[in-house]
Formats: sequence, structure tokens, C-alpha cells
Amino acid sequence: MHMEIQIILLLKQLNLSLEQYAREQLRSLDISPTQGMALDYLLSQEGHTRYASELHHDFGISKPAISATLKGLKKKGYVETAVNPGDDRKKQILPTQKAREIQKKIDEKLVEQQAQMCRGISEKDMVIFVDVVRAMIQNVKRERAGRDDA
Repeated sequence: MHMEIQIILLLKQLNLSLEQYAREQLRSLDISPTQGMALDYLLSQEGHTRYASELHHDFGISKPAISATLKGLKKKGYVETAVNPGDDRKKQILPTQKAREIQKKIDEKLVEQQAQMCRGISEKDMVIFVDVVRAMIQNVKRERAGRDDA
């Protein structure tokens, strides 16, 4: 197997394992892994105006996926939307009190998940891993941007 294919396969396996683990961890809160990450992000940014387009950009997932995530959070009472006074097309995403009440639980579950995933890996190796993954993400973004320009 070529090294490139092996890396892609390993990253896919890691992603699937993380999704499954997060699903199990967040089941008691009745939120999906993506909803948990979005809610954690919104709560960490409280006091700043946030829009769906920013989540799309920051998370690197499609606009329809962000829309579905936010719709689910709104339906469950974790977020509300408010019209931007300067632009009716843009809706501000606001965490509710219900979201604030589970913030600590979400944080604990995310910290636990990361600790489990990184157990036995040195800090030096983690720094290298993070640098490598960030470089891979930038490479893919540059490649995609180049195709969009063509």
C-alpha cells in the first residue's frame, strides 16, 4: 500500500473512531458530536457575535452540515437565532441558558476524549502530530482553492 493511501486510511479510521466515541460520550446529553463541538465553540465565544458562515469556515464543514447542526441545536433548545440589525440575511447564533447549563459536561467529555486518544503519546510527539495535521489541512485547502479558481 502506498504511504499516501495509508495515511488517508489511518486518518479516516481515526475520524470514525472519534465520531463513535464522541457519540457514546454525548448520548446522555442528547447531542451529536458535531453539535457538541459547535456548542462548545459557541459557548467559548460568548460575548462575540457568531454566524453560521463563521462556523462553516472555522470547522471546515459544509454550509448544509452547519445548518443542520444548528437546526438540531435550536430544536433541542440549546441555541437561538437573532436577526442581524445591519443585514437581515445574517442570523446571529446565540447559546441559551440550557446550553450554558451543560457547558461543563461538554468540556469534561471533550477533555476526556482527548486524554484517551493521546494516552501514552509524548508531548513532543503530540506537538509534531499537531504541526503535521495542520500542514496537511492547509495543503488540502490550498489544493481545493486552486481548483475553485480554475
